[in-house]
Amino acid sequence: MEKTIGSNSQDIKQKNRILILKMIAINRGISRVDIARITGLSKMTVGNLVTELIEDGFVIEQTYTELKKRNLVDSAGSTSGRKPIMLILSPQSPCICGMLIKRKLCQVILGDIGGNIIEQISYDYTTLADGNTLIDMLYSGFKEISVRTDRKIIAVSIASLGPVDSSNGIILNPPYFYNIENLKIQAILEEKIGLPVFLVNDANAGALAEKLYGIGKHIANFAYLHIMNGIGAGFVFKNDLYNGDTGQSGEIGHTSINFAGPLCDCGNRGCLELYANLDNMRQKIGELKRFYPKSEISKRVEPSWKEIVDFANEKDVLAFEALEEFCSYISYALINTLKLLNISSLIIGYDSSNKGYIVEEIVHAKLSESLKAVNFGKIEVHHSLFNGDAPLIGAIAFVADKIFSLNFSLEIKSIGRI
Repeated sequence: MEKTIGSNSQDIKQKNRILILKMIAINRGISRVDIARITGLSKMTVGNLVTELIEDGFVIEQTYTELKKRNLVDSAGSTSGRKPIMLILSPQSPCICGMLIKRKLCQVILGDIGGNIIEQISYDYTTLADGNTLIDMLYSGFKEISVRTDRKIIAVSIASLGPVDSSNGIILNPPYFYNIENLKIQAILEEKIGLPVFLVNDANAGALAEKLYGIGKHIANFAYLHIMNGIGAGFVFKNDLYNGDTGQSGEIGHTSINFAGPLCDCGNRGCLELYANLDNMRQKIGELKRFYPKSEISKRVEPSWKEIVDFANEKDVLAFEALEEFCSYISYALINTLKLLNISSLIIGYDSSNKGYIVEEIVHAKLSESLKAVNFGKIEVHHSLFNGDAPLIGAIAFVADKIFSLNFSLEIKSIGRI
């Protein structure tokens, strides 16, 4: 028999308080009137709870004009005539330490629950001796960044290349990651730092950043594809992140697109990442450059991902050829994924100079052509609002989402008020 859990007035009040805090956090300036309209709460309830959030130091009031001058507001809300008083997160509200682990780069940030970065440190490296070296790097980053603020840090959240076991806080065995495996990073850092620590797959973090703060805010179901030293995917179903049983969902880079292909370091054959990678793009450019003597990309000895994308956006035919092949491999894996899950919205995140959206255009064309044969319907492909930084913002979003879903407490002082 299913156990029924009751709610008392204090439970409802806390739920409404956090709901209002979420509305303020994920919107760049919002009025009490709009909060009431969006949430369905009475204006009196909204007014009372906003007053408590202000008194507790989570929220401040600003005029629309002040926020507009600082580019901190998206719109004037639904109110016509005199601009309303807007609500934003307080500059003294609690913050979260986010960490991102990639091959050759680690980043440590402080951010608020609205996904706004306050401080940031980056560590470039070419190799790691072992897992302890990685731990020491992240711990040093936390110590350095924590002295830069007088705001309360409530948690640490790590977005890492996968596979990871997020439920147990373990980095498992990422391919080509300096032989680091079964690293119990969550437990080790919790003991060293003395704060709650969370671990999430980087692509899942990217999907959550888009859901809370980005393009996916108003999309119930979508896939997020991350291209950065590997390829990963995160999925949002019915407005919630799908994290799998242990947080290992979304390893699309290690799904096979050629069962007779070469053996991958992950143990599978013909993995997507063996075909869709920067080295192969550079090789194709090298093989074809004699046919395109006027191509600018052919003059680069080892063109970067960003350079190839930029030149392709600028109509460099050779750059386009290399990128088109890369996107073909991506599309092979995506077609199976989108058909299996019946998802029609895709967000792609990668480093770019915002000179155009050639990657999205190529992928959209390939997916549309393949999916129309099965009456799949219209597919939408978007460029991430955060370029390649969605997983970094997503580390913050992972804790913020727990707060908004009442799975992590902010210890609001006014919880006992009637």
